[in-house]
Amino acid sequence: MENWIEITVNTTKEASEIVESILLDYESTGVCIEDSSILEENLDDNFGTIVGVDSNDFPKEGVLIKGYINELNFSDEILKNIEQEIIDLSNTVDIGSYFKINTSTIKDSDWENSWKDYFDVLEIGETFAIVPTWREYDNLSNKNIINIDPGMAFGTGGHETTSLCIKNLEKYVKDNNSVIDVGCGSGILTIAASYLTKGKLKAVDLDKLAVDISKENFKLNNIEDRVVTECASLLEKENEHYDIIVANILAHIIELMLGDAYTHLNENGYFITSGIIKDKKDELLEKALNSGFKLVEETSENEWYSLVFTK
Repeated sequence: MENWIEITVNTTKEASEIVESILLDYESTGVCIEDSSILEENLDDNFGTIVGVDSNDFPKEGVLIKGYINELNFSDEILKNIEQEIIDLSNTVDIGSYFKINTSTIKDSDWENSWKDYFDVLEIGETFAIVPTWREYDNLSNKNIINIDPGMAFGTGGHETTSLCIKNLEKYVKDNNSVIDVGCGSGILTIAASYLTKGKLKAVDLDKLAVDISKENFKLNNIEDRVVTECASLLEKENEHYDIIVANILAHIIELMLGDAYTHLNENGYFITSGIIKDKKDELLEKALNSGFKLVEETSENEWYSLVFTK
């Protein structure tokens, strides 16, 4: 049985996105953030999205960023490299006087099951309900059901960026549109798109584990025969053109694909992006406009942004 090394970084919210990126660069399979500001929000949204939040789980200062690396791929040298990169980051970004990095070992069986307690049915947008495979849901409002088992991949629907993307897919995907989901994670956005179009669907992710999990989720939703699923780095292998390109990934990764996205987007198509924090939005917007894109719409939830572009 494989175990996982949980790397916990206590730093500032300002540094959080870059620290996330650093952890992902060292093969962290997913990253989560524990931010005490959530305690100030109304957690009763009638859908059971957040269950049993305990203030003792949150840091007294800043945020906790947790990454998970397979113990077979982890070493003391990797930990030192991660720590040094974050310390070097302090030359340009405040990482907090309380900055600290710790590790612990999580048994595979604990990982696979304990996190499920925190996810319940989630209704998003006008038409969708995301239903984890271990929950029951009485579909009284005739929602489009997305059955999901995220496993070790990002994408349960509970994050603001996923919500923003699904709402924008509802707005912009038309019948017979072709859609590619770049950085598909659990495949949740592709499944949503499958309800909105009869056109071709493709899902790509650099992480083979995410690709495998997406395939399983496509089977759960009976769309495996409709979706081309591929392990690929952004749009580097792409030869086709699409009416909709959706990418729910970090801002600096979106920047890397701007040229390819423009090339592979059909005229009058839409490039739907999210995973963008407030501090990165203007920079990404400027680079997208310089690449030839036109901004159609900007939406946000809790300081996470989605930008929709066209040619």
